[in-house]
Amino acid sequence: MRIPFLLAGPIIRRTEPTQVTIWLATSKDVHIEAVLYTIDAKKEKNNKYHLFHTKTFNKTIRAGKRMYIHLIKISPEKSNFPTDHLLGYNLLFTNGNDIFDLGDLDLLSKSNPDSIVYDEWKFPTFYIQEKLPANILYGSCQKPHGKGDNAFISADFTTQAHHSDLKKRPSALFLMGDQIYADDVGDPVFPAIQWWSDLLIGENTDAITEMEPLLKHEPFLSSINKVQSRQYIMSNFANFTSGNAANHMIRFGEYAVLYLLTMGPSLWLAHDSIPTFEELTDNNNIYFMYTQKNEKNFQKELKQHKKRYEEEKSEVLSYLKTLAQTRRIMANTPTYMIFDDHDITDDWNISFDWAQNVYQSSLGKHTVANGLSAYLLFQAWGNDPENLDKMIDKLSPQLPHYLRECRFEENWIQRIIRYERWSFVAPTKPRSLFLDIRTKRNYELQPKPIRVINKMEEEQRAAQLIGEHGWRINTTILKESDWQKGDRLIIVSPTPLYGVGIIESFLKRFVYPLRILGIPVHYDLDFEAWKYNEKSFSNFLNHIINWQLDQCIILSGDVHYASAVKSQVSLNDQKEMKILQFTSSPIRNMSFSGLWGKLLKIPVWLNSFSRKHRTIYRSCNEQYTFSTSRKVYSRNKKLKWREEINYLSTSRGSVILTDNNIGLVTIDNEEVSNKLLQFTRQKEEVRFKD
Repeated sequence: MRIPFLLAGPIIRRTEPTQVTIWLATSKDVHIEAVLYTIDAKKEKNNKYHLFHTKTFNKTIRAGKRMYIHLIKISPEKSNFPTDHLLGYNLLFTNGNDIFDLGDLDLLSKSNPDSIVYDEWKFPTFYIQEKLPANILYGSCQKPHGKGDNAFISADFTTQAHHSDLKKRPSALFLMGDQIYADDVGDPVFPAIQWWSDLLIGENTDAITEMEPLLKHEPFLSSINKVQSRQYIMSNFANFTSGNAANHMIRFGEYAVLYLLTMGPSLWLAHDSIPTFEELTDNNNIYFMYTQKNEKNFQKELKQHKKRYEEEKSEVLSYLKTLAQTRRIMANTPTYMIFDDHDITDDWNISFDWAQNVYQSSLGKHTVANGLSAYLLFQAWGNDPENLDKMIDKLSPQLPHYLRECRFEENWIQRIIRYERWSFVAPTKPRSLFLDIRTKRNYELQPKPIRVINKMEEEQRAAQLIGEHGWRINTTILKESDWQKGDRLIIVSPTPLYGVGIIESFLKRFVYPLRILGIPVHYDLDFEAWKYNEKSFSNFLNHIINWQLDQCIILSGDVHYASAVKSQVSLNDQKEMKILQFTSSPIRNMSFSGLWGKLLKIPVWLNSFSRKHRTIYRSCNEQYTFSTSRKVYSRNKKLKWREEINYLSTSRGSVILTDNNIGLVTIDNEEVSNKLLQFTRQKEEVRFKD
């Protein structure tokens, strides 16, 4: 088998008039030069492409024995890149005496179904939006063995349909968390990760026992790389709380390969990496809790493994057919990414106890550091290269040590876990502030009483998703950009500021307390929300109002449904602001299935119809107690803030959508519109309206 040269990419990352950034991963160390063209769509074929003189700076990190991560920075030789004008690019690779380009890799051929070009264009294209409408694709939650059709297909079709019409073509792609599910890896994908990790990364996997000495003992020593082997390890040694951790990523190389397997089709095309269930059992590559000595339980476990494997294999095979379109949309659209919990592990930093338990565990802190190191290379670096180059320079000399020892040194672990600048401003028009809601939390230690049926307990209060220190960092990041107070602003918050009340209430009253009390509830929806901590919600409003925004557009994902909300907020000092909250989730991970999903779906739909054309009056007093009483809203003078909330209806009549989707928000001067793109055998659009 021949290892592909191009492992992932190219992906258009941060684009602005002074610099364009392209990310890619290769299996060989090469020098890369970018060639940029301005394209005149109105001219005849031979006169469309005009060479634009540029300078290329290529920064490369060797992340494994056969894996090189490149960030290519392209700047104009004179003046700036043209804005609101179609640009095309090619990449020239030099390896010794060999010189080749994207065409030589068969990525520019119209006859290749895995090509990265649209229709008649010779090259992948993009544009730097300035005065034209901003057309922003946004979404989250993409799992290879998730249920339903991949909404990326519809995003790709939309770009194809408008590839020459920049007024309608997507100008940016926002991926708002859970780009990978590191804690919930499908059985058919896990063997591919082990195979490619050994081939591309080459970690000394035997040394993993030095990171966690408990792994020296059986059955862990001989089974840790087998399918379904890690739930006990991650729960008891790493102190993670994911209920789907049987194939959890641990090593840096595993996180890295999972990115490669989800960013495009290269590795899947190079090697048929999905074995049959029988091949896995014949080669002793599946972990069994029961041995064959306990025949009855062994056979039952075998049957469960096979059933799950075949179901997941069917979903993964369906997913693989869409990866060429996933790669194409990212090769032609400036792409910005922020993490949520599953990019590292489920429930990441959810509570004070979680953080204490995990970071005092050797396996826990090493796994989080491995995941963040991969996130830095595969997602974060291209968001804000000028700021993150310093972290990349610190990571690069750590990698040789990691490959030898299968663990990073303690100074790097502490540096990346405590890093404070994951938030960033994307240079869209209007500007977009991406919020880190995982690592800048504030935990309140005062307990909160709860009652579940007849059982009364005290629980930890929900975390403030961003504490005061985090908000100071966000304000500094905004000031360092060219955004000015009073300018319109898009805020990307991985979890919504405004959710759908009945879903949040269901999770808060039933799922969240049961999990806190140690009762396992297997439910695929996340249950973190801004409003679970009333002070956190209020601080969000205070900060964005103090930024003097006349209108704030919030884009979110995470919650596995889509919705749209309008709110008019006023503080006691008469400051006012309009908020538009658009939520799109999941791209591919439908969750309204199974017992809990079915139980929730009925009241959700009933509740959603009751919210149509209805204004909700909500207020917050000095004690951070929320009220939806119209009387309190109107008469109480001592309120921190008050707001009028309206849920927008879809063209299908509901205020939420639970099928896989990706959002497309259009901002044209004062007009803002939002729709959802879906793919169920054909492209569909669902619009929100007042």
